[in-house]
Amino acid sequence: YLLSMVIAYFSRAGLFSWQYQRIHFFLALYLANDMEEDNQAPKQVIFAFLYGKKHSSGPYSTNCDSSSSAFDPELWVWGRDRTLIP
Repeated sequence: YLLSMVIAYFSRAGLFSWQYQRIHFFLALYLANDMEEDNQAPKQVIFAFLYGKKHSSGPYSTNCDSSSSAFDPELWVWGRDRTLIP
């Protein structure tokens, strides 16, 4: 189920296949896991795989969502019309 969500995220992003990098897959998988599962362990495994066990806590904090939009509130991604997304 999580992999199908990753594919849905990629299709909604509207980028060409050559524009994706490996990190995009893992970030989408992390996001899908965060949205659907209530278990921190798989997310830690994703970061451990990407950054090694030394940095397995990841570069993001738990309040990343609210602080991201506060960083640049005029960024195009925060103002897009989500009703137009198929």
